[in-house]
Amino acid sequence: MMAITMKSEYAIRLMMLLGMSGQRMSAHELVETCKERLPLGFAQKILAELAKDGILKVFKGCNGGYELARPLESITVYDIVSTVDNPSDMIKCFIDMGNADTSAEACTVNTIWETITKKMEETLKSITLKNLIEDYKARCNV
Repeated sequence: MMAITMKSEYAIRLMMLLGMSGQRMSAHELVETCKERLPLGFAQKILAELAKDGILKVFKGCNGGYELARPLESITVYDIVSTVDNPSDMIKCFIDMGNADTSAEACTVNTIWETITKKMEETLKSITLKNLIEDYKARCNV
């Protein structure tokens, strides 16, 4: 089963909001701006992970907040998702390949999951934050 976690989805939303604003925003401002209410503590944790990985810059103090550390076109969805989650964990294989009794069918199924995982990773790497924002603006007439 393939699924994107809520943490990854929130991270993508937070990054889109920062990218669309083009300015420094605090965690509180980001949470308030988001149409889907994000829990502030969870947003702060996600933002800290993105900053630790160098995707965001952090500014302390009364005018503190977060800014993108790189241009929109150089940040991919894969960068965001792999910072807060492990994309390969989104597809689970329930077959123990270390078992000596593993059947040919099981090997075939694992090959399918490996292919799907690789394609998903390629797709996530091909979509930039700039692409997401452009798509959002086109769809929402912003």
